[in-house]
Amino acid sequence: MKNHIRVNGRLLQTNKKFSALKLRQKEWIASLLRSKTISLMLEHQRQLKRPEREWILQETLFAIEQKGIWIPDCEVSRYYDSKVQQYYKSFYKQQALSEDNSSSN
Repeated sequence: MKNHIRVNGRLLQTNKKFSALKLRQKEWIASLLRSKTISLMLEHQRQLKRPEREWILQETLFAIEQKGIWIPDCEVSRYYDSKVQQYYKSFYKQQALSEDNSSSN
């Protein structure tokens, strides 16, 4: 029981990994992070700076807490840091496709 604490009558695992979440929870967190990142990049038309990424992470952590999903903040941060480059690549690929479509018309 050294990796568990009792909060509001519930037993929580303190060393829970992102991979231990249910599939629906992982997909919800991933889509929330991706949509917030892409929308902010569309607004600024550039890669995000560290404070902007921290803001997205804090907003997502607040939403996770509101939904009642318990996972350590460092796990979500680690996941986001591993995925942010993929979000950038897909954003720039999407921008290139939209430019090609607009120039061909």
